[in-house]
Amino acid sequence: MNRFTKGCKKVLNKFLDIIFPEDTKCIFCKDEIVNFSEKPYCEKCEATSFNTGNKCIKCDTHIKEGNIICDHCKSKQRKFEKCLCPLNYSGEVRSSIISFKDSNAKYLAKSYAKIIFKYLKDKNLNFDYITFVPSHAKTIKRRGYNPSEILAKELSVLYNKPCIETLLKTSPTQQQKNLTFEERTQNLKDSMIVTNSKLIKGKNLLLVDDVITTCATINYCSILLSTYANKIFATAMARNHLETEKMF
Repeated sequence: MNRFTKGCKKVLNKFLDIIFPEDTKCIFCKDEIVNFSEKPYCEKCEATSFNTGNKCIKCDTHIKEGNIICDHCKSKQRKFEKCLCPLNYSGEVRSSIISFKDSNAKYLAKSYAKIIFKYLKDKNLNFDYITFVPSHAKTIKRRGYNPSEILAKELSVLYNKPCIETLLKTSPTQQQKNLTFEERTQNLKDSMIVTNSKLIKGKNLLLVDDVITTCATINYCSILLSTYANKIFATAMARNHLETEKMF
């Protein structure tokens, strides 16, 4: 894409933002709403989109009433303290997140960060830095950005805490979508290195991802980070409950 084309695209996007402002529509279903700054979603989506009910105290996935931890967290060695995700990765939420990740809808980051911030505020998480799951340079070049990094930076503003890079993706990996937990973990092996090791020594971190299914990615990141850091808490926009059972 040459400079002229890029310039035209920027002008067009600004024009469309004026004619069709996104801050009047539900970020999930795109219905018109009021008080966008307070709640960027409609009442219909609010009733179906949020991760509620009985959930695992470790990974935030749905479990049977009466249980407190899922079988996977009992059997897998989790290096993170806990993972917290405000939304369910299904329906309109899934479509919206895909747009954010793959269709340049970066404007959604502010709204998703506010949703995460509100969800975490009463969870008593004590952390020093906010960090993020890295993307490989080739992925960033194709997509134009790392969604997890954008989310982390928006959360940094809301929390008034530094957002730092702690992991670098040194090798590309195949897509994780259809892999089991063990296959995902093997797929990630030797694909990242820790940066800023001195800065995070003995510190608590909030690790940001976009969507969490088996926890393989955040767990692998936590294994690397825990060599230096004290505690790692994890968060993402949404939890993929529908696929979880298939992936173990």
